[in-house]
Amino acid sequence: GPRRHRESEDDGSGSEYDSDGQKLSKTQRRARKARKRAEARRIKKMEFNLTQKSKDNLRCPVICVLGHVDTGKTKILDKIRRTNVQDGEAGGITQQIGASYFPIDAIQEKTKAVT
Repeated sequence: GPRRHRESEDDGSGSEYDSDGQKLSKTQRRARKARKRAEARRIKKMEFNLTQKSKDNLRCPVICVLGHVDTGKTKILDKIRRTNVQDGEAGGITQQIGASYFPIDAIQEKTKAVT
């Protein structure tokens, strides 16, 4: 009915106009309303995730190590992983890209100074 039609056109912002003062079309109002709902969902999820944050509930980190040649990238990864990749490399140059699993005890031990 007419009541439903009016509600569907209301974008919740109190305005049927864009930032330039142009009247929004029905499609634009619907899109604005959908964006506002999506933003509210993102905020709600972020707030929930923040309440779940704890040192007892750590997730595996994703680490990207970038740097120029001979700046110690492999050495620092060796130290965290408790490996010795660098000594096995020809000429000390790492010729691969890969992923590593970092045990939680290694992360906790290496980050004591910052936690």
